[in-house]
Amino acid sequence: MKTVSLLLLMLTLHCSSYCQYKVSESVMHVKHVCALKWNSPQGISYKQVPGANLGATSFEILSNNRIAFLCNSSNEIVIVNAIDGRIIKRFPVSFTPRDFSYDKNMFYVLSEYKIVVYDENGMTINSFDFNRKFVGVERIARFNNSTYLILPSGNSLIVESNNRAVEPKEINGCITASRSQVATKLIGNNNYSVTMTSLSDSKFETMFQTDKKIAGVFVVGTTRNRIIIDVQTYITENPIRVERKIVSIEIDTFKIGKIIAEIKVPDVYYVLSNKDITLSSNGVLYEMITAPEGVFVYSISESKAGNNYPNFLTNKTYHFNDHLLIIEEN
Repeated sequence: MKTVSLLLLMLTLHCSSYCQYKVSESVMHVKHVCALKWNSPQGISYKQVPGANLGATSFEILSNNRIAFLCNSSNEIVIVNAIDGRIIKRFPVSFTPRDFSYDKNMFYVLSEYKIVVYDENGMTINSFDFNRKFVGVERIARFNNSTYLILPSGNSLIVESNNRAVEPKEINGCITASRSQVATKLIGNNNYSVTMTSLSDSKFETMFQTDKKIAGVFVVGTTRNRIIIDVQTYITENPIRVERKIVSIEIDTFKIGKIIAEIKVPDVYYVLSNKDITLSSNGVLYEMITAPEGVFVYSISESKAGNNYPNFLTNKTYHFNDHLLIIEEN
């Protein structure tokens, strides 16, 4: 009897370290930040081309209540005053931009096999190429004076440091603002793990469970005491439809804890956006939603009394793949 009790205790301790399941303590509070209409003098360009709907593909929160949008419809960066929605500046960037990162008053813009650096006046400051074998890269990040490509696998690839191209080095997981590495891994149909490696090489791992089959789990970023991830689960697999949730997980010096809060993201994608969720430098989470009405930015925070997205977003479903421009051949 004592042996059985000891085995049960050992199993319980093992699960508390490696098999944490979601336990929500808070809810998410959604707050409107900014809205812009399509194709207006104080808006963002939208256009259809064969096989794609183009518009705001990425965004960043700048200082002094400013938001910058990267537009693949017009190949430009548009900087907006978040308080009144007024466009402060727009300037052209390299052709077919995919993503960008803002760091120390500079814009690092990713295009195919190249990163171009612009100042806030739109002047080209620097550029560097990266190896063409890294095909399909759609994301870029800046940490500690270095530039990283976020690979389709979720790993990070350093390609530049202190204004010089460096020999590419792949790092497991996503580099975050705290310089820790966070990696996710799918385990079967309904489980995923989150692993964090600190600067001191301490490694912590916890497993979570979903009620639907997992389509993908992606790292958004970290704050002092949270890991933010984007969890996508299948609604149907044929045709493919997924449900997205922004999930906040507690962390401390010694462990990855439980899920503190989560929120379902509206199923509205008017254009293909490579970065529609971002964690600002001061730890505030923001989301960009592209809808037929325009581009909307919301801040998302934990709260005991939450506030959801507006009804015009939660009550509709829109995916650009269902509305692509098709050119018939004669």
